[in-house]
Amino acid sequence: MKTIQISEELYDRLKAFVVDPFDDTPEIVISRVVDIVDKARSKGTSWDAEEGAEQEAQPQPRSSKRRSGQEQVGMAL
Repeated sequence: MKTIQISEELYDRLKAFVVDPFDDTPEIVISRVVDIVDKARSKGTSWDAEEGAEQEAQPQPRSSKRRSGQEQVGMAL
């Protein structure tokens, strides 16, 4: 097993994702986050920082209608 060091700030953020304080260890929470990323990648979501920055720079149209082929993504832990 490997040991990693993280800042207190990141550890506090990690604790915000704990669902069951008796069962959820930091490893379980990190595993959940990795599973979410894997699932998003398999759906074709780009995690490229440059592409994300380009998308943020361009204003997105606000519409209550969903375009075909797009899907809303949410996260529940």
